[in-house]
Amino acid sequence: VLELPYLCLTSTDLAYLSCSQHASFLKELDLSENWLDESSLPSLRRLLAQAQSSLCQLSLCGCGLSDSLLGALLPSLSCCRALRSLRLALNPLSRMGLLSLARTAAGIPSLRLLLYPNPLEEYEPGLPALPSSAQLLDWPLLEESEGRDLTLRLLDEVLNLRGRSRDLLVTSDLLNYSPDLTVDD
Repeated sequence: VLELPYLCLTSTDLAYLSCSQHASFLKELDLSENWLDESSLPSLRRLLAQAQSSLCQLSLCGCGLSDSLLGALLPSLSCCRALRSLRLALNPLSRMGLLSLARTAAGIPSLRLLLYPNPLEEYEPGLPALPSSAQLLDWPLLEESEGRDLTLRLLDEVLNLRGRSRDLLVTSDLLNYSPDLTVDD
């Protein structure tokens, strides 16, 4: 278990972690609120590759993952075959980025929980181009439910196409999801 939230890890720190002899035994990794950028992605991908057979829980909430950064990370995530919980809330993803995430998540047979960010299209106008997790948390969502309904409908389609509508909980609700879903049966 490696919990390193809110530490301002650098790409050098991640490079060190990815070369650790213990990386292949890592079961839980929480890097939430550590800002990830293009310079840190190679090390994070290497760390995920090292832990692909053992990693059960991964939390990258509030890491500044945009569509392009997440897109570069998805192939590494798809190789994490033991992953049961993937938490990516409070990252600035578009609806298209979210759907790419959902397709990848649905392809991981062991995954039981995907905590996803509300897509940027669901926020009130005026949100900065690359908002922080605090801004995403505090910024109001649109009152009308059409955007939310569209997102849910598209996510349902992805899950149904992959046959995962019954065994994979996909939620953006930070307060009411059950972390117990990630406990081994």
